[in-house]
Amino acid sequence: MATKHDLLIGTRNSKLALVQAERVSNALTGANPGTKFPWRTVSVSGDVDKTSPFLKFAGPSDTAKNIWTEEMEAKLVSGELDLLVHCLKDMPTCLPGGYVLGAIVHREDPTDAFVVKEALRGEYSYSDLAQLPPGSVVGTSSTRRKALLALKYPQLVVEECRGNLDTRLRKLDDPNSPYAAIIVATAGLLRINMAHRITKRLPASEFPYAVGQGALGIEVREHDSLTQGMIQRIEDPLVRKMCLAERSLLRTLQGGCSSPVAVNCTAETPGLSMPRLRLEGTIIHPRGSGQVSAWAAADVDDDNAAEVLGAEVARRLLEDGGRELLDEISRFYKSQAG
Repeated sequence: MATKHDLLIGTRNSKLALVQAERVSNALTGANPGTKFPWRTVSVSGDVDKTSPFLKFAGPSDTAKNIWTEEMEAKLVSGELDLLVHCLKDMPTCLPGGYVLGAIVHREDPTDAFVVKEALRGEYSYSDLAQLPPGSVVGTSSTRRKALLALKYPQLVVEECRGNLDTRLRKLDDPNSPYAAIIVATAGLLRINMAHRITKRLPASEFPYAVGQGALGIEVREHDSLTQGMIQRIEDPLVRKMCLAERSLLRTLQGGCSSPVAVNCTAETPGLSMPRLRLEGTIIHPRGSGQVSAWAAADVDDDNAAEVLGAEVARRLLEDGGRELLDEISRFYKSQAG
């Protein structure tokens, strides 16, 4: 039971979410002697509906991402919880009034992982997407991954594969399932000690990742300065700058979870207090019929500079054909919904 010296963490109820909550809890306890950080699970709508494709939730800006955060935020504002731990890629880039992204922590490898069906690993030794026979079924729930697969591997068939990480692996390995492989976040497999299932980590230069992928975001009440001060003690300043730049790009484009927007952010001078970041952004048509990419680099010494870098890449994307492509994508989604 929580005491007045405890701060309650809210988390989704999945193996990965619990591992992430435990890691944050341990780090916060170590950085804040005398305070404990137990966690409590919350059922969110994104976990209840495990069958609908994400296109169902498509809408302007971050509409789709609310399916992972809304129920937990209600408990945060009521005082039932003191902080929330999310996969940063699932957090809207514009939080509702009363909440703030207090800290960004623990970024693992942000790439995507190509995972082959267990029964095919020894028999055929597929080591790359390009080696799969034409017509092979690859599972994913991400519109970004679907679009990249359609663009780069049009000979493959992409089918919906939703559920938490354990569920998706079971679906993949089921002898009666159609999947030859799935694409998931590398970070999730690493966190649940399933690195041995990774057939290949897809290079971000070829298969750019989702905004914030691999990092954890800690959400708190806007005016809770005490909790904000505690969680900032475990933050990695470089990870914060990189993720804020990525989120600024997405926010400027007004692209949400359902928009095929991908990034690749690297630190050219990671050891400096003012690192030089290089950020590339890509918009891909869901059918793989086109893409627009742009990049920029800048010395980033604070949050504002990171936001400016992200906005600059978004501006270049829009000027180089991204505005027209986003309009085309919007018409595509409306036609699919109709």
